[in-house]
Amino acid sequence: MTTHEDIQADLPLYALGSLDAEEQRAVEQHLAGGCESCGRELQAWREVVGMVPLEVPEVAAPDLKATLLVRVRAAAPPAAPAPRVARRRIGWTVPFALAALALLAFAAYREVGWRAERARQDQVVAALQRELQAAHGDLAQVSAALAARENDLASLRAALASAQESLSILQARGLSLVALKETKDAPPAAGHALLSPPTGRALFYAFDLPPIPPDKTYELWWITEKEGPVRAGIFRPDERGLGRVDATVPAGAGALQAAAVTVEAAGGVAKPQGPMVLIGTVGAKS
Repeated sequence: MTTHEDIQADLPLYALGSLDAEEQRAVEQHLAGGCESCGRELQAWREVVGMVPLEVPEVAAPDLKATLLVRVRAAAPPAAPAPRVARRRIGWTVPFALAALALLAFAAYREVGWRAERARQDQVVAALQRELQAAHGDLAQVSAALAARENDLASLRAALASAQESLSILQARGLSLVALKETKDAPPAAGHALLSPPTGRALFYAFDLPPIPPDKTYELWWITEKEGPVRAGIFRPDERGLGRVDATVPAGAGALQAAAVTVEAAGGVAKPQGPMVLIGTVGAKS
């Protein structure tokens, strides 16, 4: 099947009239199909061919030359027609070669123009690729900044929820305070437990607690009348020694007698096993 590129390659030969009948029909059918680009290119080839004549016009010889030829022919035997044929063949071949050279020059000009256009397009594509890469870099930076802002927003929401939780405990009915102090052999520290038995809510803060190893944790206990120590929560203080626990007041364990903090294995334990660092009695004056 003849392609558009095949037809385009045959246009110079079509302009010269050098295609065979089948190839010529293929070009004409393609042009009849309305291919504007091939039509314009064929017109350009025809203009190039038209600039170089393919026949050398016969020029009348001067009278003197004609007279001499008559005399020579009269004295010499008849000459074969080969020289005239050879002259006409040479006369036709030279312009054809010139036309072919013109076509070759025009093709070379088109090739140079095509290469220049291709180089320009490559430069445009490279510039667009650089801009796209820069845009991707900017997008990554924007995405990172957005993720950081989302993390900050999540932290703010968590802090707000915690503050609202603490406020709800502080505003609850029957609020009482248990002050905790360091035990005899523990480093200086303090704690406060805000209790609201009617709502079963409690808020505990610890201050100046020393840091502990990663495999340890602080655990808060309620000392009850019936069940003794009841787990209230675990926590790790920050770099300032501040710790916090949102807890519930045990129900059905009898009166709450005291609150205490011990050092336990990471994850906490069911009953106190480690050293006690803070202790406070319910109803005791600080």
